Amino acid sequence: MILANRIRQIREAQKFSQAEIAYKVGITPSAYGQIERKAAKTKFETLQKIAIAIGVSITFLIDVDNPNFKEEKNKL
Repeated sequence: MILANRIRQIREAQKFSQAEIAYKVGITPSAYGQIERKAAKTKFETLQKIAIAIGVSITFLIDVDNPNFKEEKNKL
């Protein structure tokens, strides 16, 4: 799974809209949408803010091989 897809899947599972996360991160909804399409060029600091906004650690967010975010979320 690529990072952009992981961000989107976690956000959707948490029932947040793109606009809600964009607001929490301090970027425009358009900029956030671009991150969900291609996160590879996103600054680490922005990824940290996204992780906080969707309720996971940065380590968990970037662990694209870990599909079990619901079970692991409570251990963070």
